Amino acid sequence: MSAKKLFAGKPKIIYSTSSAHSGVINVWKHKQGLVLEVGGYPQSVSLDTPTLPDKYWFKAINAISQKLKDPKRALIVGVGGATIFHLLTERFPNLSITGIEIDPEVINVARRFFDLDKVPNLEVVIGDGQEYVVGYEGDPFDFTFIDAYLGGNFPLHFEEEDFLAKLKGITKEDGLIIVNRASGFNRTAFKSLLGKVFATVEVVKIPLPGFLGGLGGNYLYLCR
Repeated sequence: MSAKKLFAGKPKIIYSTSSAHSGVINVWKHKQGLVLEVGGYPQSVSLDTPTLPDKYWFKAINAISQKLKDPKRALIVGVGGATIFHLLTERFPNLSITGIEIDPEVINVARRFFDLDKVPNLEVVIGDGQEYVVGYEGDPFDFTFIDAYLGGNFPLHFEEEDFLAKLKGITKEDGLIIVNRASGFNRTAFKSLLGKVFATVEVVKIPLPGFLGGLGGNYLYLCR
C-alpha cells in the first residue's frame, strides 16, 4: 500500500531519487511528519509524526521491549529511515546497534531527512545482510532483527534454514531473534520453518491502523 493511501490527508513529495537496489525513493511531507516510501511502500516515518503511536514502528518496539532486559548490543538488518533505531535507543539508552543496509542511497536519504546520524551508539554498514550474518565471527548480540525489504519484497534468502540457524548462532543463548514480515506470505509455512530452528516462536500481529486494519499489516516473529 502506497504512502499516499496509508497516510490519509494531502501528503506531498518533497524529495525523490532512485537507486538500482530500491527503485524510486520518495520522501513525503505529511502534516508535521515525514514518510519514507521505497519502491512504492512506506518504510519509515519521522519521530514527529503525530500518529506514530498508531503505527507499526511504535507498536513493534512495545512488543519487542517486553521481551528484553537492558540489552547492550543489537544487530538490525534493514536501516531504512531509522524509525526503529530511534525508538529503540530512546527505550534502551545503553544500547549499541549495528545496522546493515544494502542501499547506500537509502542511507543518504536517512541522513538528510530522518536524523540517522543522531542515533547514538550506531554503526552503519553498507552491504548485504545475508553476507554480514554468515561471515560474522564477533561476540554474540543480545538481539538480532531482520527488518529488511526491497520495496515490498522480503528477500528470499532470509527464509533459508541455514541462514536462520546462523542468525541464531550469532545471538546470545538467552537473546531474541526478531523477523518482521508484511502481509501476503504463507504464514503457516514460515512459522513452521522457524520452528525447525528455534525452540519457541511467538507471533505478534500489528494490523494497519484504523479502518485499514482488515487489509493487512505486519507480523513480528519473536524467536528464541
